[in-house]
Amino acid sequence: MLTILTAPLRAIIGFIALLTMIISAIVLYLVINNEKRRKHCIEICQRRLCGILLKCFHVQIHYIGTPHPDAQILVANHISWLDALLFMPAPKLRFIAKSQVKHWPVIGLMAQLLGTVFIRRENKFQVYRSLPNAQRHIRQGDNLVIFPEGTTTTGESTQTFRPMLFEVAKREHCLVQPVAIRYWDHKHQISKNTPFIDDDGIFMSIVKLLFERRIHAHVHFIPVLNPNHYDRKQMAAISEQSIKLILQQPYITPTHSTQTHSSIKPHSSEIPS
Repeated sequence: MLTILTAPLRAIIGFIALLTMIISAIVLYLVINNEKRRKHCIEICQRRLCGILLKCFHVQIHYIGTPHPDAQILVANHISWLDALLFMPAPKLRFIAKSQVKHWPVIGLMAQLLGTVFIRRENKFQVYRSLPNAQRHIRQGDNLVIFPEGTTTTGESTQTFRPMLFEVAKREHCLVQPVAIRYWDHKHQISKNTPFIDDDGIFMSIVKLLFERRIHAHVHFIPVLNPNHYDRKQMAAISEQSIKLILQQPYITPTHSTQTHSSIKPHSSEIPS
């Protein structure tokens, strides 16, 4: 039904959904005493909110390839604030983001609701001091999504992947799975309105997305990297090149079109050392 609604009406629905999520999260946090139950209920609210927002923006997710069942770190190229919504169907997921994002209007609040781990990324020494916080979440059984470019791009290529955050995988001996993100418009051309470049304002970005007829988000899962076979710089370089190869490909008709990962059977492929 949301596909036929006008942009202003979809904007109102999206705002109401966001407001409802905020209120629900606060109420659940205050009412539920059991920490495990509280976290589970909030995760359900997060997934439902993401589903509503994706429908409001006419985003259809196509998962290509399969997520590895044991990969605790996903490494992706970064195009838009929408990127986070593409991963939310997966349980126990947290995002690594620079601390400045916490203070951005709308996006900062959404990031906090999605359980983002904020780190200071002004220089590599500050990132290094933030690693124990990321490691703590890995030990608790959470999965992390990292955008190692440290900024957003148009999605036609990537910037250099910074290797420091890959140190978490080395220290915790957890598999790393590169993930390539691409956005296409209704004509199967690379979407020009989806990228959220630093100079763009969030409200203008939202307006542009609301007037898109359809956005096809392709999420390509690439074979995993074993940290026992590579150092952090090698993992960063291999992840970058693997994702770049995907970004150079033309539009393909995916076999999976879904809002959840549950219908995708995991596999155990690995990039050989």
